[in-house]
Amino acid sequence: MIQKLLTFDLFSFGLKLNVIFSKNSPNLLIFTLHNIAQVMKTEFLTPDLFTQVAAKKASINGREYEITPGETILSFVRRHIDQQAIPTLCDTKNLEPFGSCRVCSVEVSRNGMPGKRTVASCHTPVEEGMIIETESESIQKLRKNILELVLTDHPLDCLTCEVNGNCELQDVAARVGIRKVRYPDGKNHLDRPKDQSHPYMTSDLSKCIMCYRCVRACDEVQGQLVLSVMGRGFDSQIIKGMNQSFMESDCVSCGACAQACPTSAISDVFQSKALVGQDKVRTVCTYCGVGCNLEVSVKNGKVLSIQAPYSAEVNQGHTCLKGRYAFRFYNHPDRLQHPMIKKNGQLEQVSWEEAYDYIANKLSAIKAQYGPDAIGGVSSARCTNEENYLMQKFIRAVIGTNNIDGCARVCHSPTALGMQRTFGTGAATNSIEDLKYTSAILVVGANPTEGHPVTGAKLKQHAMKGKTTIVIDPRRTEMAKYATIHLQLRPGTNVAVLNMMLYYIIKEGLVDQQFVDTRTEGFEDFKNNVLNLNLDALEAVSGVPREQARMAAIAYAGAPAAMSFHGLGVTEHYQGTYTVMLIADLAMITGNVGKRGCGVNPLRGQNNVQGMADMGVQP
Repeated sequence: MIQKLLTFDLFSFGLKLNVIFSKNSPNLLIFTLHNIAQVMKTEFLTPDLFTQVAAKKASINGREYEITPGETILSFVRRHIDQQAIPTLCDTKNLEPFGSCRVCSVEVSRNGMPGKRTVASCHTPVEEGMIIETESESIQKLRKNILELVLTDHPLDCLTCEVNGNCELQDVAARVGIRKVRYPDGKNHLDRPKDQSHPYMTSDLSKCIMCYRCVRACDEVQGQLVLSVMGRGFDSQIIKGMNQSFMESDCVSCGACAQACPTSAISDVFQSKALVGQDKVRTVCTYCGVGCNLEVSVKNGKVLSIQAPYSAEVNQGHTCLKGRYAFRFYNHPDRLQHPMIKKNGQLEQVSWEEAYDYIANKLSAIKAQYGPDAIGGVSSARCTNEENYLMQKFIRAVIGTNNIDGCARVCHSPTALGMQRTFGTGAATNSIEDLKYTSAILVVGANPTEGHPVTGAKLKQHAMKGKTTIVIDPRRTEMAKYATIHLQLRPGTNVAVLNMMLYYIIKEGLVDQQFVDTRTEGFEDFKNNVLNLNLDALEAVSGVPREQARMAAIAYAGAPAAMSFHGLGVTEHYQGTYTVMLIADLAMITGNVGKRGCGVNPLRGQNNVQGMADMGVQP
């Protein structure tokens, strides 16, 4: 076994080492293990080396499969068998396991041990040696009975229901073999009124099956906590706010609850589950810099509805109000649909050929009379990389000038220049995925819950879970309300506040000296300059008490992993470039660059700011 371990794992880490063990050579084993202990101190190997020896297995319906540590029985079965192998109602992809419906129940046992247990597969961890039965006779009866009980309190109007054909309850009922409900009519909630007060959201809680998916989505995805449960037992029900209407509540219309609902108990006015177009187009939202993926349902060239795909790495089934519902302008009658040229003072519709000829003749005439530098082009950070590349190529190669710029450079250039001077590139140092692994966040000059709602919701979730959150902003934004520390500075004094933080990081001995020595340069001069700063002047100009700045510095530097986010409150000041450089300095001096859960992240205005710059759309 040891021979197999060392040969396999060492080669998997790219180490050229063959070890052959012999019963007559015990010293070889000692020598080799000693060397491995030394090698494990390198970045190539981890202590997990010895835990990866023998794959742990469990069986599904009589066949063994390998276990991934930390997965549930449900994810284990879905990974090896099929996504539909076990029916569920309360489980969905972007929510934590909950176990309220019990439809996902399976039987588990162990070799050599008597008896079987029935467990909810969605939240029960799979263990080595488990024998899992997903379709035993008793499990099938249990699932059928659960669904029958649910249907006794559910309108049987499937043919007229808006989600007919796209209803999870309907699908699961068919899956378990429901043909009729055996139980007699009894008390029910079918008389609950509809709530149509909101311009985008609707609810018909007579169709609610109490799976709690909407409540969990409002909590775990958006962090708004609008939806909750009132009452106990048969009297329990979903409520909005303080038992208000959707319109009266604090709903932000993100649509997470509507997408999570397995029935039409909560939906939207566009009937996004019912109105399925001929085509589903995967695209990227252009409203802000998050770049959420959208799945657009289209019929005859008309947008019917928009959903958020769960497979999208950026937003994972989540959107904001604008991304999900603000699409009617696509087909608005006032939208320009044809090229037009002004003739005799009036705009007239023309063919594309005539329009192209007009543009080419005008540009050629200007170039011939005044030279190529009399012409300039402005591209867009909402265009694709290909479009931006062609635009700058046209200006440079065809027109013959470098007068090309993009809409985002006004807000993006301080970030680009500041990060280029410090890191060598103007791009974000890491992915938003790192939020899962960070222990502290620093938000400077940004209001992400309004400007970048999907990312803002993730930052808000971070803060709501009690993780260290530092906000530097003159306003008491929503993020500031949840912050561990809010440095409420005077507008335009970002440099002063960040210098105070740097001062205390150095003064308190919180510098990651190993990172600084091996990965940076110019630290000693930087250190001397920072320590010679006049704290009285910095405190007076910023309005931030030095003790607060000290607390923020210790919180940021003391965190095992910290990420920073900055926005237009930094970059649209005259000292924006220097502020970005100081944010980068904070990361470098504490070693919060180049590892999981760390980094410097600019929150940009459009979805393809970085791509536009990379394609050369700049002078």
